Amino acid sequence: MNEKNPQMRRDSLLRRALVPKGFRPTKVEDIEKMLRAIGQEPMTDEKLQRMLRKIEGREPIFPESDAEPPIDSSELSAEEKELVAHYRAHNKQLPPDLANKVKAMENRAAQPPPIDEPGNGG
Repeated sequence: MNEKNPQMRRDSLLRRALVPKGFRPTKVEDIEKMLRAIGQEPMTDEKLQRMLRKIEGREPIFPESDAEPPIDSSELSAEEKELVAHYRAHNKQLPPDLANKVKAMENRAAQPPPIDEPGNGG
């Protein structure tokens, strides 16, 4: 028995358990008909190739980054930017009001980007 067989059986069981009978097309014509009924815009070649690279394991699905989230410094005044740089350079704690402002900006920067909606050009 090859190692794909247990995975195929598992996938088959999951598919039968999670996908209602009327939504399990197996013929190419049925799949195409279902996709047309959904009305999704066609994917760009770049997006399709990126998906394939991720499926094949040649590109990470969720790239990990050890860097701190970027801060949109346009929300800080010049004086606040200098204070943040000074405090961070000397490993000192930021004043509470400035720390709250920086933390809010970091939280917004750490949020995942919005999901592309059909018709958004993405």
